[in-house]
Amino acid sequence: MKTKTWAVLLPLLATSLTSCGAVSNYADHLEDYVETMRFHEKFNILQLTDIHWSYDSSTLASRNYLDKLLQQVQKHISDTQGAGAKIDLIEITGDQFMLANAYHVETFLKFFEEKAVEYGFLYTAIWGNHDRHGLYNPNWLSDQFGKAEHCIFIDPEDNLYGRSNFVINLTEDGTSASTTKWQLANLDSGASFSETAISPFRDYDYIREDQVDWWLKEHARVGESVPTIAYYHIPQQDNLEAWNAIHNDGATYKHKFFKLEGFADNGNEAYASKFIEEGRNHNLKAAFMGHAHNVDWTVDYKGVVLGLGVKTGTELYFAHIDTKDTDPAMVEGLASVGINENFDLIGAALVTLQDENNFELEHLYYNERATSDFVAWVKW
Repeated sequence: MKTKTWAVLLPLLATSLTSCGAVSNYADHLEDYVETMRFHEKFNILQLTDIHWSYDSSTLASRNYLDKLLQQVQKHISDTQGAGAKIDLIEITGDQFMLANAYHVETFLKFFEEKAVEYGFLYTAIWGNHDRHGLYNPNWLSDQFGKAEHCIFIDPEDNLYGRSNFVINLTEDGTSASTTKWQLANLDSGASFSETAISPFRDYDYIREDQVDWWLKEHARVGESVPTIAYYHIPQQDNLEAWNAIHNDGATYKHKFFKLEGFADNGNEAYASKFIEEGRNHNLKAAFMGHAHNVDWTVDYKGVVLGLGVKTGTELYFAHIDTKDTDPAMVEGLASVGINENFDLIGAALVTLQDENNFELEHLYYNERATSDFVAWVKW
C-alpha cells in the first residue's frame, strides 16, 4: 500500500530548502527517492505515453477515450488472468501535457484519481520534454502530482539532474522492511530546461551520469540480484544502435512492432548515456519509453529489452497503418503483428511480471470507430 508521507512533507521540505538556498545531496538521502508496493505474481503495469493534453484538446473526448481504453485493458486482464486480476500500476511515461494550463492539469489528475478508486490501481508520471512547455511553473506541476492521493511522485529539492527520478520497490509485504522482488526505476530523460513558466527553445536530453550513479546506488540497496525495469521518456542511443545492428549489419536480435520515424536525437554523441550499458551488469531486464509517436518498436538488445510504448490517444500526431503500404518499415511492422486491416498506431502497452524473474509484454492498439471499436492485443 502506498503511503502519502512524502506527498505531505516534500512540498514543505522544498520550500524550506529553497528559502535558505540549500539543496540536498542525493547520495546522502537515497531513502528519500523510494516508494514501495506489495509484489504478487502477475503484477500488471500499464504504460501510457504521450497523451499531450494541450490548449487545443477536448478534455471530454480525451477522457472518454482513456476511459474506454482502461475498460478494454481491465477486460483483457480479467479474461486472461482471472476475475481477481487487475491493473496494479499505471506508468505515464512523459508528455502528459503540451502548452497546457492549470485547468488541463487539474482535470487530468481528477480523471486518474477517479479511475484509481474505480479500478484499484496506483499511477505515476515521468517528465517529458513537452511537460516543460506549460502555462505554469514546473514547481507547481510537481506539487500537483505530489499531492494527488493515488499518485506516486517524488521530486525533492536536490542536486540530482531532472525531476522524476525515483524507484518503486515491489516488496513481499509492500513495506521497505521486507525483501524487494522487483525494482521499477523512473528517470527524467526529459530535456534541458529552465524553472520558468515557459521556454520553447530546448534540446532533447539524455540520462545523465549522476542519474546512472543514483540508480546504481538505489539498486545496490535492495541487492544486485533484484531485477529492474526502467521507465523514462526519450529513447537513448541504444535503441538506434540496435536498429542499425539489425538492419545494416544483419544482426538477429529479437524485435517486433513498428518503427516509422526516428527515435529522437539519440544518434548525436553528445546525448550518449551509460544507463543501459551499466544496467546490463546490474540485472536491468527492460527499459520502456515513449516520445516517438510513430514508433512502438521493441528489441531484445544484448540481454536488455528496449521498448517504446504505444502512443496513447489522438492528440498531436500518430501513425496510420495501411496494409497496402509498400514502405519496408510498414511491411516489416505489419508482418510482426499479423494484423490484416488498417488501424491507427495508438493505444497502450502492458507489462505483466509473471514471477520474480520473468515478465510478459503486450501492445494494445485501440481505435474508436463509428460502428465497432478496433481492439488488437499483440504479444511481444
